[in-house]
Amino acid sequence: MSMQTLLSEIPLHAVIDRIGDHDHCQAGGTIGASGALAAALAQATANATRAMHPAPAQDAAAAHMQTTMRHARAEFLRLADADANAILEFVALEERGEPLAGYTLLCDGPRAMTDLAVAAAQAMQTFRAHVCERSHDDLEFAITLMTGVARAALQLLDSNLRIWPLPELLAAFEPHVTRLLQELDQLRPLVRIRSDV
Repeated sequence: MSMQTLLSEIPLHAVIDRIGDHDHCQAGGTIGASGALAAALAQATANATRAMHPAPAQDAAAAHMQTTMRHARAEFLRLADADANAILEFVALEERGEPLAGYTLLCDGPRAMTDLAVAAAQAMQTFRAHVCERSHDDLEFAITLMTGVARAALQLLDSNLRIWPLPELLAAFEPHVTRLLQELDQLRPLVRIRSDV
């Protein structure tokens, strides 16, 4: 993908065609777009809650959720676009004799996506206590999706560290991997929606 055609600026069907028809797997862009969709769904549950004219505390929680998910959507799309162009930046850095900076760039994107996804999923879990009943299940779908995004982004980071097991990279990113694995363990997507089974 060139610098001129950002993933976030083309229609959804074109994004899917671009990813599916390409001979280079655009994992980071796919994960970022998925995160934006999960955040959008969670934002919709906050919109629905506020539309019910709830009590002030519930309305404040929903308003905070709207802001948090709006930011997450934009940041996921920014990261998806950055990932799509990271390989070009990597090549430029390598040509300038700075390969470690290029490897770091390719690892920092998925690290940032994982951090963002974990934080978004945590915010969604907090909002469980405030979401309106008619959007309760939709919030659970969003939590499940965002948890998957966090796991996929961390796998992408781990994959890059497997491909480039440089001591400098491992020293810089292994602490993030350890921390993020612990934070992922704190996410609790429901396995079943029905509580009577």
